[in-house]
Amino acid sequence: MKSLIHRIHERCGDLWWYAILIFVACRSGDVIQAFIGLWLVPHYVPQSELGAALPLLQIGGAFGLPLSILVIPFSRWLTLYSARGEYGKVKRMLALAFRSVAIVFAIVLLSAHFIMPLFFERLRIEKGSLGVLIICTGLIGPFANVFNNALQGLKRFKTIAIINVVGAPVRLLVMLATMPFRALAGYMLGQMSAPLITIAVSWFSLRKELGGSVKSIPIGRSDGCAMLRYAAPLAVNMLIGTVLGTWQMLLFRQRLPEVESAAFYIISRLAEVSTYAGISLSIVAFPLATEAGEHGGRFSGLLWRFLGGTFLPGAAVMLVFALIGEPLLKAVPLWRDYACYWPLLALYTLRMAICTTSGAFATYETAAGRFTFMWYWIPSMLVETGGLVVLTGYGVFNGILPPCVVGWMESLNAARLDFFVWWLLCCAAVHMLMVACHILLRATPRRA
Repeated sequence: MKSLIHRIHERCGDLWWYAILIFVACRSGDVIQAFIGLWLVPHYVPQSELGAALPLLQIGGAFGLPLSILVIPFSRWLTLYSARGEYGKVKRMLALAFRSVAIVFAIVLLSAHFIMPLFFERLRIEKGSLGVLIICTGLIGPFANVFNNALQGLKRFKTIAIINVVGAPVRLLVMLATMPFRALAGYMLGQMSAPLITIAVSWFSLRKELGGSVKSIPIGRSDGCAMLRYAAPLAVNMLIGTVLGTWQMLLFRQRLPEVESAAFYIISRLAEVSTYAGISLSIVAFPLATEAGEHGGRFSGLLWRFLGGTFLPGAAVMLVFALIGEPLLKAVPLWRDYACYWPLLALYTLRMAICTTSGAFATYETAAGRFTFMWYWIPSMLVETGGLVVLTGYGVFNGILPPCVVGWMESLNAARLDFFVWWLLCCAAVHMLMVACHILLRATPRRA
């Protein structure tokens, strides 16, 4: 039996074998996650607050941004050190992560005391204990990514699969125990539980390679400088992307009616199914692309399999929603209020599939240490969010722009869900077109 499994593994290759393993493990957890997002949360969170659920998570990610930037080099160098067998340096990087969390947590907690009230006012929700929970969720997520990156670097994909299987049931139990008392607070506690499981399981899994017998080795100056050069462009991209992403989620809550922001929550949770294959592939592809980039290879075969394995399943999910979107939304009592928005479900699913495919290309390039894609990536993000801000807030341009321009923006009536979805889909399509041009230009042989 083992010989058969080994032959199948060799036939599939590392990318598809481990991607399938992680995909199966993740999907078993996604059944529970889908129940949480599509039934449990709408059941306990009233429609008046449902549209605030996603912006709250985005705000948590924004507060965790300093730590996310600090751990940017970890993914690449943990993979490189692991491939070289330099476990002492891996151990030192994990120790540095612990210290970073303590420092950043204190700074973020102090700043959040002054900033959070502004967000709660815009989201139209009661504060309660949400402030501390949002901060903790935002910080624990990036900290868990450090451990996850260590597992990726060591190619401990079986452990990653176990984490995905165990994390979802724990999240469900936490939410079932807490959401009846305070729905949004319980939602944030549930989101926090999965990263904690990652940290705990990773800690025990890594003890074999990084236990007491492994001596911590300081990171050399040359490696430190290389990390800074690697992290700088990614930090800029992450900073701009997080700020714009948070602003975009706030627009869905702030500029749309409550019923439409709640409808977006349901639509986006269903559309998330289109990203499952790409996420599973990225876990495996990142360390493989990192090793290929270290040896100077472009590993184009991996890139095409990565992009195809990301987009095609997402497109298939979009077609399913295009065919059965309306009866699907009508079939569940909690979703019936949003059945009239069913055409937007397929459109937003297509957007998610396109964005995940673009993100797959960015992941591949980042793993290989190439950042030229950012020259068009950042402007594209600015246009996407900036367009929604301008077109839904045209009133501030009275007396600044010609009346005919302001009148045209008003005539668009942009503060509605269908406009938001169409705008985001068109921006995603243009962005993917730029990615395609980038790939084709690189693949075209240069003339002497």
